[in-house]
Amino acid sequence: MNKKIGIIGGGQLGKMILDETNKIDLEVSILDPNKDSPCKNLTKNFILGDFNDFDTVLNFGLSHDIISYEIEHINVDALDDLVSRGIEVQPSPEILRIIQDKNLQKSFFKENNFPTSSFSYFNSKNDLLNSFKKGNLNFPCVWKKTKFGYDGFGVKVLNTENDLFKLPDAEMIIEDLVEFKKELSVIVAVNKKGDIKAYETVEMEFNPDSNQVEFVISPANISKDINRNAKKIAYELAKKINLIGLLAVEMFLTNDDKILINEIAPRPHNSGHFSIDACPTSQFKQHINSIMNFELGETSHQNCAVMLNLVGGNSHTGEVKYENLDLVKNQKNVYIHIYGKKITRPNRKMGHVTVICDNFASAYKKAKEIKEIIKVKSY
Repeated sequence: MNKKIGIIGGGQLGKMILDETNKIDLEVSILDPNKDSPCKNLTKNFILGDFNDFDTVLNFGLSHDIISYEIEHINVDALDDLVSRGIEVQPSPEILRIIQDKNLQKSFFKENNFPTSSFSYFNSKNDLLNSFKKGNLNFPCVWKKTKFGYDGFGVKVLNTENDLFKLPDAEMIIEDLVEFKKELSVIVAVNKKGDIKAYETVEMEFNPDSNQVEFVISPANISKDINRNAKKIAYELAKKINLIGLLAVEMFLTNDDKILINEIAPRPHNSGHFSIDACPTSQFKQHINSIMNFELGETSHQNCAVMLNLVGGNSHTGEVKYENLDLVKNQKNVYIHIYGKKITRPNRKMGHVTVICDNFASAYKKAKEIKEIIKVKSY
């Protein structure tokens, strides 16, 4: 309990980590480049700094016992240096280095026989066009930037030759387009003793325009066998990468009921926000449990939970205002979470709402209604 924890990143995930650590008076510092970070007023030690800068990350880490992170686009070389100096970094820099590059990530899946879609790597737009000219590209397919993609950015379905010319010039992978009926996620945690626990498999519904998660349904509407298989894959993957911490494993459930891994994230994840209100142990508390080597908490829940993201409305950029929160905030079994970001922009994640009911149909219906009521706009 006396160990000093440093979290790199001060967005909504950092805020929700602090919501848990403040309950038990853990000393946690935050490093973030945003002077208006949602975390700024929740910790006594908020450090303003660029988490891509080697010296900034190194100096931040040297004053702590354990370093973790809530964002992936950080200077991993500095994390390696911290480990060499005896500072714990969890999840490890080795894991983060794989995650930061989608080519390395997909190659890791393939080399270790984890089920995933076929893909090809291209070092530039010209490299891709040359491959197309040779007849080596089949449409439709999925383009992904190898680095710095997030929340649907850096991902695009390519349907025709014309789509190729609209792509930026960057390193990329092209994946086979997977025909699937559901997108699933499993969040798994491992502590330093090797204890491992997973949350039940959840189902994610994506907005077709923004390619962002719109609704998360827990438990997923899948068979017991599929749930068991999805969790088994998550367990095996966590063990293979020597995880200490939290890992979100995003998956496709194909039309013939096979599971393919899409991507993984070694941190709390949007697909686990429901756990704050639905589970005895939230994913944020579990993250701290794992890196501090505490006992892992209970992950099951009795009722159905549906989470919906609150995102910035189209054509709204500027100081945020929320419309109609008062129409929702006092409803039974409805839990509103506002992230404290001062500026909104189209599709920026500004908050979420979790609805808990005895059955899926009721929870889903109410979540859909709330999605239409609450609006995120700018002044």
